[in-house]
Amino acid sequence: MRVISANRISLTLALLAMTGLSALWAEPVSDARRIEGKETGPMSKRPIKNFAAKGADAIEMPTDDMLKEAYTFEYQRLAERIKKGNKPFKPEQALSKAALANKADRTPVDTGIRQLEALLAKLKTGPKRVNIRSFAKPLASIKARAAKVNKDNALPLYIELRKLTRKAVFANPLLNFKDILFVSRGVRDDHRKRKSEYNGDHFCDQYFGHNGQPGGGLFILKNWKSDKPKLVDITKGLKVPSGMNKGQLLNDGTFIAPDLSWDGKTVLFAWSSGNWDKWKPENRFNIFKVNIDGTGLTRLTNDDQDDIDPIWMPNGRVVFLSTRRTGFGRCHGRPVPAYTMYSMKADGSDMITIDYHETNEFHPSVDNQGMIVYTRWDYVDRDHNGAHHMWHCQPDGRDPRSYHSNYAYPLTTVEPQKHGGSIRDRPWAEFNCRAIPGNDDKFVATAGPHHGQAYGSLVLIDISIPDDNKMSQTKRITPDVRFPESEGWARPWHVMAYGTAWPLSETFYLANYKDTACVVDAFGNNEPILRTLNGMRPLDPMPCQARKKAPIKPTQTYQGERASKNAPAATISVMNVHITDEFGKLPKGAKPTEMRIIQLLPKSTPRTNSPQIGWGDQSLARISLGVVPIEKDGSVYCKAPVGKAIYFQILDKNGMAIQSMRSATYAHLGEQLSCVGCHEDKQKTPNISKRPLAMKRAPSELKPEVKDFKMFNFYKNVKPILEKKCLPCHQAKKKGLQKMNYQDLKGYAFWFGHGIGRKMSGGSRTLPGKFGAKQSKLGKTLLGIGHQKALKAGKFTKDDLRNIYLWLDLNSNQYSAYKKTGEQKKGELVWPMYDVNPKNYDGTEKK
Repeated sequence: MRVISANRISLTLALLAMTGLSALWAEPVSDARRIEGKETGPMSKRPIKNFAAKGADAIEMPTDDMLKEAYTFEYQRLAERIKKGNKPFKPEQALSKAALANKADRTPVDTGIRQLEALLAKLKTGPKRVNIRSFAKPLASIKARAAKVNKDNALPLYIELRKLTRKAVFANPLLNFKDILFVSRGVRDDHRKRKSEYNGDHFCDQYFGHNGQPGGGLFILKNWKSDKPKLVDITKGLKVPSGMNKGQLLNDGTFIAPDLSWDGKTVLFAWSSGNWDKWKPENRFNIFKVNIDGTGLTRLTNDDQDDIDPIWMPNGRVVFLSTRRTGFGRCHGRPVPAYTMYSMKADGSDMITIDYHETNEFHPSVDNQGMIVYTRWDYVDRDHNGAHHMWHCQPDGRDPRSYHSNYAYPLTTVEPQKHGGSIRDRPWAEFNCRAIPGNDDKFVATAGPHHGQAYGSLVLIDISIPDDNKMSQTKRITPDVRFPESEGWARPWHVMAYGTAWPLSETFYLANYKDTACVVDAFGNNEPILRTLNGMRPLDPMPCQARKKAPIKPTQTYQGERASKNAPAATISVMNVHITDEFGKLPKGAKPTEMRIIQLLPKSTPRTNSPQIGWGDQSLARISLGVVPIEKDGSVYCKAPVGKAIYFQILDKNGMAIQSMRSATYAHLGEQLSCVGCHEDKQKTPNISKRPLAMKRAPSELKPEVKDFKMFNFYKNVKPILEKKCLPCHQAKKKGLQKMNYQDLKGYAFWFGHGIGRKMSGGSRTLPGKFGAKQSKLGKTLLGIGHQKALKAGKFTKDDLRNIYLWLDLNSNQYSAYKKTGEQKKGELVWPMYDVNPKNYDGTEKK
């Protein structure tokens, strides 16, 4: 079910995957070779200079020699692209065709001319038009000479062309700001011969404080377009003012994720000690703020948790990511605590949880409407590679929802589908999403890998376009770099190229490109601003100036200082469960009678399948919190479980699931969570002409489905029924199962789990009517002709059947908690570590 916002009901997020820039530096086979200065492949590889340099000493401004070196490498790279073409994607996926290589180009000079002409045409017609007449004569001269050179002697002309292009790029009125803020950052494993996810070369592990590379900093580049730009190290000489690591120089540590206040005066950032001892409190990322002149350094968090990615909200609060909610990722062979979003005042007080997702969220930012935009790892009952895309929520955490690319093909593997395609038809992850200025529907993001850091190729997302679960909403800004992992191996330097783009418009960006900060456009032009010399990246380049503040959204939850006895009770409403998109249509004749609310329990153990919860690989433990009635018109109105990751199932009169979510939502204290339907078409405004029946009454209470309902478990609720009611007959007739152990039931159950194309396990959505008890061999057997006499004779009570159906609908898991599996096998009640209160099991507010 999709959660909707009152003022954006018909909006639909679209990811225009943008990829169209010419690259700058060489493409080393590995960072280790790069550091050693070795040369491999068709081009020479530039070794890292001054690897031991730190802070400002490791930042180099553009010089004639540096630009000549950059343009030479780019010339070689363009020559390879012209030779090979634009594989592996279709040219129409590029935001601008000018950024594509063309086999008709004789040399890279021809490509560069097209890119410059496209840029000049854009500057000529922009809102602030640029007089481009000064470029006409030198460009005409280059074009005349381009026909006379070949690939063996065209390099000098190409360098001349790039110098002219640089002048055109810097003439852009959108670049009329004097200073640029950025951070220099790397991770521990960037410079090792053998890369390790455990040491930071993974989209999760890169953000743990103990994996940060010391020697970076927080900088302002002043007068950046002048002949003599000045680099200012904001935190030079500053020491940790309080708490852990008090007295340590900030420049001896590691920095990440700056965010500039709306008035351009104060910077939020996260900092860690730079020490590599894992899981030590003093080596965690904590959040600080400082004025851009280096005064007013203040520590905002001081805990044994990693706090990162702080952002200024329009109302003055700070939203950030933290591991403090506890819980671990499910597919790792190492401890990987999960990040979710928190909110606090600008002085660090009144800290509250605004995000109850069970896995990870990344890279929050504020869009043009004041909403939080972020990347969610949506990993409920599906492949771990396929959904790390853009989500939105209100500033107080309400209404988490996705309008873009949350469901990859194949949608289901339960039966053959007419929709083709695969998980590789789009990026596997889109990081650092930011709104395009002046446009409520378009966003820039980095198309990155699952198994690698958050770099790759820049893309444009357009949520106004219908999502085809492939690339309809996505355009490539930088088509010179393929999507890491989904289109090739994740970690090579040449595919982990771009990142942290700051949009100036739909066409122009500040961005990181390998070891440079640069100006990028959709036509393939990439001009360096500066570069790092010690193997780190200059990240998050942004104009160091005041910006227009996004509108302030009202807070409608009642947490922290807003807690009140008079706050409204949290509720969930669904207008009509029959409102769906084409794929989600309920089977003909389906008559939903109840909605089941299921809680997903955060993983409390650090390694994959330890314990293995069920047959589904990396399956989540889960419990039913209860059921509520569905009215005849398909509407639902009930009290909401608060502070839990939950999802919904639609049940028939027998208590068998007709439809089930494969994602999660949550409710806050006082929140009125509302859905239109179940996977309704995001491009259509719902046709609801009269007040739904459920909304004419008080919200329903959650009711237990079966006896002994709390912490529903196979050994407590299902196995005793099977052994008492099924086993004697089977053994007497010597037919069917002769044992009713969990392992013996594998062929009779139903489950989702990790898997790209595997039967049942694969896919990203539930096919209505082909799920759980209804699809399982056990469910079909119990409803089959052979068991009708037993059912009519009352051998199975309604409660017996409901226990079995519930187990099958809950992924046929063996355990309901990640601990004390021996006790669970004995049928004992075992409470999980997180997010369940035995005194308030369903989590609804008790007045």
